[in-house]
Amino acid sequence: MTIRHLRIFKIVCEEENITKAAKKLYMTQPAVSHVINDLEEKIGNTLFDRVSKRIYLNEFGKLFLDKAIRVLDLYDDLEGGLDNLKEQAVLQIGSSITIANFWLPSLLKRFEEQWKNTPVRVEVESARVITEKLLQNEVDLALIEGVFPRDNLVCIPFSSYRLVVLCGTGHPLSSASEVQIEELAQQKLLLREKGSAIRDTFQSAMTLHNLSVSPAWTSVNSQALIQAARNNLGVTIMPDILVEKECERKELVPLTVAGLYMENQNYLAYHKDKFLSEPMQGFLKILESV
Repeated sequence: MTIRHLRIFKIVCEEENITKAAKKLYMTQPAVSHVINDLEEKIGNTLFDRVSKRIYLNEFGKLFLDKAIRVLDLYDDLEGGLDNLKEQAVLQIGSSITIANFWLPSLLKRFEEQWKNTPVRVEVESARVITEKLLQNEVDLALIEGVFPRDNLVCIPFSSYRLVVLCGTGHPLSSASEVQIEELAQQKLLLREKGSAIRDTFQSAMTLHNLSVSPAWTSVNSQALIQAARNNLGVTIMPDILVEKECERKELVPLTVAGLYMENQNYLAYHKDKFLSEPMQGFLKILESV
């Protein structure tokens, strides 16, 4: 049984005549009769009583017509509202923490100005967690930082930031003109959790120098690590944009470490097999203008 069956059946009921219905439908009379016969065969019951070359909708047909009209109304409403549905579907965005702090709010403000009817749901986690959610189709788009991890994801770079090594003004290294990387490895390190792009980038840089990392503090909260560094409890690694004010107020001291330069690239990522809806494409265009 198809929508076509129901539409033709409805017109036949309205016209109470196969020939008139055929004329209205721009079909031949035998073609309309065939559709009605086919519909009756599919539902296993007659819809019309055929008496003296006339058709009369029987009691079963009346009940069926009532349901068919409701189905057709719903179908027409669905078909006519597809454009609205495209906009009303929730856009699910996953973001790593640093990007959520410094880029995502302004991006979403612009998006919501252009796509007022599209609800957005945001999840903020470490880059590794967000990447896994993207691979499991739990988010539509991901804003992640650091080393781009997967071949089956499409990535679009849109910005970057430097990672700086920091200590408090009372720390023994605060007055050093340059710190050797081996000396850095021996400090009490105040680091983000494993799986964060900041931690992964720092750990990779140390591994390149055959040095291991054993943090004194581990936290998902960057501010907790910044406060610990301000109080001379160790050395931390943070995005430069996150500690600008602390450095300007001389609450933290950026350290120059010989042979160590760290930068994280920010990406928008989506699965290569993902269908990009119009709102998703709209978000990509906004990102490309950053």
